[in-house]
Amino acid sequence: MKNKYILAFLFVMGLSSSCKKFLDTEPTDFYSPVNFYNTQDQLQIALNGVYSTMMGERMYGQVNHFNFVSTTDEMLPDRATSNETRGLYYTYDAGHSYVQDCWQYPYIAINNANVLIDNINKPSMDEKQRGFIKGQALFLRAYNYFLLTIQFGEVPLVLHQPGIAEVNIPASSQPAIYTQIVADLKEAENLLQGRTVTSLGYNDQVTITAVQAMLARVYLYWAGHPVNDASKYADAITYADKVISSGQHALNPDYKQVFINLFQDKYDVKEDILEWGSAGAAAGVTNKTGNDIGNFNGIISAILIVNGTFEPNSYAAAGWVRITKKLFDSYEVEPTSTLLNKASLDTRRDWNCPDFIWTTNATTGTRVKTDRSAPWQMNTGKFRREYAPAEMRNSGTYNANWPVIRYADVLLIKAEAENQVNGPTAAAYDAVNQVRRRGYGTIYGNIVKNITVVNGGSGYTAANPPVVTISGGGGSGATATAVVSTAGVVTGVKLSSRGNLTAAGPYFTSSPTVTIAAPTTGVTATAAATITTGTEYLLTPGLNKGDFQSAIRDERMREMCFEASRKYDLVRWGNFAGDLQAFGNYAVANGVTAGNGNINGYQGLITVTPRYSLMPKPTYEMNLNKALKQNAGY
Repeated sequence: MKNKYILAFLFVMGLSSSCKKFLDTEPTDFYSPVNFYNTQDQLQIALNGVYSTMMGERMYGQVNHFNFVSTTDEMLPDRATSNETRGLYYTYDAGHSYVQDCWQYPYIAINNANVLIDNINKPSMDEKQRGFIKGQALFLRAYNYFLLTIQFGEVPLVLHQPGIAEVNIPASSQPAIYTQIVADLKEAENLLQGRTVTSLGYNDQVTITAVQAMLARVYLYWAGHPVNDASKYADAITYADKVISSGQHALNPDYKQVFINLFQDKYDVKEDILEWGSAGAAAGVTNKTGNDIGNFNGIISAILIVNGTFEPNSYAAAGWVRITKKLFDSYEVEPTSTLLNKASLDTRRDWNCPDFIWTTNATTGTRVKTDRSAPWQMNTGKFRREYAPAEMRNSGTYNANWPVIRYADVLLIKAEAENQVNGPTAAAYDAVNQVRRRGYGTIYGNIVKNITVVNGGSGYTAANPPVVTISGGGGSGATATAVVSTAGVVTGVKLSSRGNLTAAGPYFTSSPTVTIAAPTTGVTATAAATITTGTEYLLTPGLNKGDFQSAIRDERMREMCFEASRKYDLVRWGNFAGDLQAFGNYAVANGVTAGNGNINGYQGLITVTPRYSLMPKPTYEMNLNKALKQNAGY
């Protein structure tokens, strides 16, 4: 979003050209430390160059949020198998180009961070600002090593720009890599004291709580498979608590707004602790490359031109990923609901699991909302390009930021680590219940829970359902649509909004009145609403340690789905292949093959082997660096 990243683009291309292949013996030209890093501005430009790597197509612009993380128990691809989609189907090998990208681009960022850190003391400048730049560079180096080790396991640990002769560098053990990551992050924490999201007003640069949140995540992974150092759970608690007690962060009361903000170029510095930034409309800069957030992992739609004019609400999204029935069914429903898909008490379900796509009317050329009520047919709905500014949608270039770590994730880390150390304590329950309470929309008050049809009336038409009005009860913002049968009877009322979810409200204090418009001829339907009690969100009390851990696994799926974390969660929980095989068989038993087009990702899950918990070391790197050893199974 911030235009400083774009200003640094040419710099990072030159700076990283010496690392087009890690440890290349024939580097091309780059900015020499002799001629650069001589002023504070030049240090900042170098830092911006490291940042800009993170949202490239081969990092979080596409590959790291889609190609290797879109086939789990929460989502499945619906593309035919091809060389390009091998990452989706667990059929990739060491020669696959995207595997090479996953190795190469983090090392480009690391190399550029190393050169910056090595030259940090060259210019005369304010020492606090020098520390801020160094602290961010240390974080970026640590983050990229974290990415490498969760993807490849043991990798070369390089802390300075390697010389031409330094080619055969052996991989370091994962404990050694984690030790260095933590050392970098702790030094960054010391250097970034006072650098907060509140003082900055934006979150696509590293702040002290971003460092602390990342330390909590790193320790959680270190404690899990394959290193299994359970002593690190206590450290995860320590750093999660630092973020929680900082006063810098809070949950957005409206779950969907967190992700709408990403497309509207708005900084939610309370919820989103760190984002990888992209140039957006608010910065007055057009990112010529854009990114694929909300494209492959969005709701199907096309940019429409009607009578030579851009259809203002249309947007482009391929929608190559579907949700799973397991995810859909994990959200609690209202048992008395008469809808085909029972109304969910959890506001996250209908945002993450939309029951529609956008198609084009063949006659008018306008877009039409088309039903997709079967869970296996639903696209992933978290990242919705329709909320991007019209000029962005019209250009076809989208610039949403990527959420690196959210406050909700920190709370779930706290709950999981607390349970591992002390069992399901009150502190563990409180952390997960904060996330659940926001999911149920009741942080600040009560909302509409369900609408029940009292009298279905007669004389209505499904093609032109009656208007539903919700009024009174002290609240506002609740909206709904009527569901009409072929017999002209209202059979259900579907809530599209349960009420105003801002901190200010107003929220409902009593059940509102539901009014269904009268038909042209016939009997007017009636319905009644109930509101929440404010306790629906509470996790079942009295769980034992194992059951609480199972609840956390499910809660992470409900809250964090499609944010590129599920695959790595399954790995650190220690039964990656077994869990995915079981889910593949569940998918077959629960209708994944019935009229659902190209959803064949489940086939790769049925036969997935433990080797895919890590990627293979790329063939190019193995040929270049003779000290590397290939990962097991490749």
